Amino acid sequence: MTVLKRLFSATVSRSAAKQGLVVGLLDNKLYMGDKVQITGEQATKIQSEVSALGTKGDVGDVHVVLSSDGTTQIAVVGLGSTAQLEQHTSEIVRKAVATGIKKLAAQSVETVSVAPMPCAQSAGEGAVLGLYKFDQFKSKQGEEKTPVSVTSAASEAWQVGKVYAEAQNLARDLTNTPANYMTPTIFAERMQSELSKFANVQVNIYDKAWVEQQRMGGLLAVSAGSDEPLKFLEIIYRGAPSSDSVSLAMVGKGITFDTGGYSLKPGKSMDMMKGDMGGGATVVSAMRAIAELQLPINMVATVPLCENMINGKATKVSDVYTSRAGLTVEVMNTDAEGRIVLADALHYTVERHKPENIIDVATLTGAMVVALGELYTGVFSASPKLWQQIEKAGKTSDEAVWRMPLHDTWDTMLKSDVADLSNIGNKSEAGSCTAAAFLRQFVNGPRLTPPKVPAEQTNDEEVPRWAHLDIAGPMETSNSTGYHSAGMTGRPTRMLIELARQLSRDPIA
Repeated sequence: MTVLKRLFSATVSRSAAKQGLVVGLLDNKLYMGDKVQITGEQATKIQSEVSALGTKGDVGDVHVVLSSDGTTQIAVVGLGSTAQLEQHTSEIVRKAVATGIKKLAAQSVETVSVAPMPCAQSAGEGAVLGLYKFDQFKSKQGEEKTPVSVTSAASEAWQVGKVYAEAQNLARDLTNTPANYMTPTIFAERMQSELSKFANVQVNIYDKAWVEQQRMGGLLAVSAGSDEPLKFLEIIYRGAPSSDSVSLAMVGKGITFDTGGYSLKPGKSMDMMKGDMGGGATVVSAMRAIAELQLPINMVATVPLCENMINGKATKVSDVYTSRAGLTVEVMNTDAEGRIVLADALHYTVERHKPENIIDVATLTGAMVVALGELYTGVFSASPKLWQQIEKAGKTSDEAVWRMPLHDTWDTMLKSDVADLSNIGNKSEAGSCTAAAFLRQFVNGPRLTPPKVPAEQTNDEEVPRWAHLDIAGPMETSNSTGYHSAGMTGRPTRMLIELARQLSRDPIA
């Protein structure tokens, strides 16, 4: 409050001002909420200074002014109009705070205070997400900058927002890290370290011998071409110890680098395949936040980790393997490896933990990028109840999700002449749909006998309810505005946390 009461002066050098403050402008008027009071005269002088700079407080606007003593740079950020804010409160606040934080960080402030905002949780998210940079492999030239610290008025919602955003930043780190520094072993051990402080979290890291004992033929087939040892990561969280049931299980694709195998990917953009374990990264990062928040829910996460490489032992096109479920699979494309490792993980997780709901998250198909671009996560689920929870979590966290169709026809397209299933459809169409249909075979039993009248599957509440999230589009972005940062996004980590939070409060009946 004392900072806000200072009058502004443009005569003091900004370089000397190491403190920062982010304040909102709503309907072209200073937004101070209920906790901070300033006089009308002071508010008028602040707004006169900002108006002189030509801003009207539109969403995305940011202008910086100085306090009269030159110690504080104040970023005045646009919150738009009341009508806009009422419709998109959380997204506008998240974007505005991140924009202000970025502006102040670029001007060498060392500490930033965020004034009260219309949504404290989103303000906390924006503050943490806005400061994200991945530069740990760059040589430090000259004097290193002091990391910016951010504070706000004590608020539980603000702290929750920070936890959500820190989880997304963890997922960003995991997926942005080069594959030689993020092997299956490093990934698993990193998460064991991250979760070791929580007494109600159990982390199991299994090796190849265990995978062989579990008959996970798919994971063994995909990993065969790599010299890096495979790992199978299992995280068990007991937030509701009075119950033995697992409300939600999450399975994440953990391909730490994907060449495509013998179905070799083109060289262009292959560097992005260091993030092909984005599903696994978002799942484990969400579990980290769930444990930090101590949500009253029992959950499990599993991530099959390996590389998809080429050597003399690598799986070849037309090879057949036997999955953990006992189904034989003909590998007609070695670049459709994600579904192969996920199938074994899904079957294990369902059989071992018997969850009420299970979702798998994967950067699975290029076809999904063509269909929905980088904005939407494609969601396949035959359960209306689970889909509704995912849709609600998406809206709450401002993560765009779109329900995709499941149809009996996709099952018939997986027919193989020599095995129970092919790992890809037998037509050059519906690539994302047939991938989802393949995964579904390993949740509630195989679907090898087609019905006489194929139909869309929209009302199946058999437990475990299942959903497949294809995040191939949202995995990365070139956008660096607001709370976004070019590169791997860490999406949809916040949506996964929100889904768990919802289910902990209101389980699906």
